[in-house]
Amino acid sequence: MLSLTQDPLNEVIFNGKSYHLDLAFDTVLQYLQLSSDNDLSKEEKVEYAITLFLDEQDLPNDPEFYELIFKAVNEEITADPYGNNMPNSNPFGLAPIKYFDYVQDAEAIFASFMREYKINLLKQRGKMHWREFKALFDGLSENSYMQRIISIRQRDLSEVNDSKMRQQLTEAKSYYALDEPQKEEVKQERVAQTSALSAMFKAMQGQVKKGG
Repeated sequence: MLSLTQDPLNEVIFNGKSYHLDLAFDTVLQYLQLSSDNDLSKEEKVEYAITLFLDEQDLPNDPEFYELIFKAVNEEITADPYGNNMPNSNPFGLAPIKYFDYVQDAEAIFASFMREYKINLLKQRGKMHWREFKALFDGLSENSYMQRIISIRQRDLSEVNDSKMRQQLTEAKSYYALDEPQKEEVKQERVAQTSALSAMFKAMQGQVKKGG
């Protein structure tokens, strides 16, 4: 999670040597897309993830190094300052039910950052750390474009009694629907399904241990 007294994670030390970690928000978003790409094998995802986060550094040929990397990145990406003491809380800091998608909602996120923070995210690629981005994203006001979309997706039609308003909400839900709708029972079961980060990192660590 973001700290006001310490720099966000940008390096790891292994055997006395420092290795730079690229955790700019756009790098992490590329990883989230990578982790959900069913056309890639686990081995390919491991290779691409290493390239994303570590770029063209001279890396050690040691499985323990990559276990350290994946563990550090996992903790940095998924840490959440709130909800950790609540029963059945999400341990990964991601939405238990998917109400937004960083790819599909890119324009709404961009517009929201511009209006609320006067931040052009296109000019922040490679600069703004993931933790900064996540803190600002979570802090968007209810009047922001992105939060209004999320509110529409979250609203329960059964709670709207007026037929005209219910029809308007139905149309808005259809217009702003995510490309991959999920059944309610599936939503409740797939904790942290936004990017399946926990499962992905465990799979990556497993591949590293096997020398994959």
